Amino acid sequence: MVRATFAVLAVLCFCGAAAGQADNPPPHPLHKADGHWTPYQPPTEFAPDANVYIIQKGDTLWALAQKFLGNPYLWPQLWEKNKYIRDAHWIYPGDPLVVGVKATEVAPPAAPPAPVAPPPPTAPAPGGPAGAGEAGNQGAPANLVAAGTEDDIYCFAYLDDQNARPQLTIKSAERIESEDNYSTNDIVYLSGGEQEGVKAGQEYFIVQPVRNLRHPATNAVLGKVIRYLGRARVLCAQDHTATAEIVASCDAIQIGAWLKPFDPIPIPMTVLTPPVDRCDPASTKPRGYIVYSRDDDVSFGEGEVVIIDLGEADQLAPGSQAIIYRDDPVPGTPRILLGELAVLTTGSHWATAKIIRSSGPMRVGDRVEVK
Repeated sequence: MVRATFAVLAVLCFCGAAAGQADNPPPHPLHKADGHWTPYQPPTEFAPDANVYIIQKGDTLWALAQKFLGNPYLWPQLWEKNKYIRDAHWIYPGDPLVVGVKATEVAPPAAPPAPVAPPPPTAPAPGGPAGAGEAGNQGAPANLVAAGTEDDIYCFAYLDDQNARPQLTIKSAERIESEDNYSTNDIVYLSGGEQEGVKAGQEYFIVQPVRNLRHPATNAVLGKVIRYLGRARVLCAQDHTATAEIVASCDAIQIGAWLKPFDPIPIPMTVLTPPVDRCDPASTKPRGYIVYSRDDDVSFGEGEVVIIDLGEADQLAPGSQAIIYRDDPVPGTPRILLGELAVLTTGSHWATAKIIRSSGPMRVGDRVEVK
């Protein structure tokens, strides 16, 4: 399987590039604020520790996220800090942008104190010193990390519980007489054109339905698993067809693949907390099941991405964590803890999640409990 790294693609359509401008007209009206033109009401006062950047010509939230956060897919975090920007497609030179907090100024070290004679030794308390190994962690900053990677999101799958049909498909390809499978840089032809609203510069996910997904415990149909195969950009459109280039591919793409309008999906952040202890009692938080694994793998573990049957309606959001466990087959015995996962994307009653800890092999049908 070939997996393109999406981070290297300068996809700017949702942050101010020409493609985004074609689909999202600029907000109006413009007015002059602090010597520059803007449609917004930018703030003039900021928190004392705010790190403020003045937007320059040619900047995009995508590029600024790369500059200040180290990852362009984290652009929604910049947008979240600057609520006055009504449309992320349009940012204006001269407007202020809060990009984080200022580095804390560290005072110069004080002169070392005069040596003091150590106190006389005392007998240790029974069981050793209380809190040994813990004091150093008090007040430590939270371990904030990315919950996954671009491939975990853009090269996995999602659950369609609405039985949607594609508006467009790949109808043909430039090399159809010599090839059956297509990938990055190949030219394909779409089943719709200008009359169907297709325009040059638009981007689409290339996806493929896998199968109807049944719940491992109830056998109820949960929806259809749709797998991401890659992404295509329209080069030009005719009346009822369009010419497009595959700009990224995760797997072989064939004639008949579905197209879904591209909507960037940010990589969520999560705070790594200590693992759940085996002796901790079960909580009253929502519980569910692992219902799908990539390629229907029978056994999987840390680093794999799965679909679970909990979602936004069950208190889950991107970045949430859950423990993975299995009921012990012997009645009356504690459950078997298997690991933990971090949520990547969510629907109403489903989510994709990456396994971030595992103590043994897992399988579809194992239980999850919101952490």
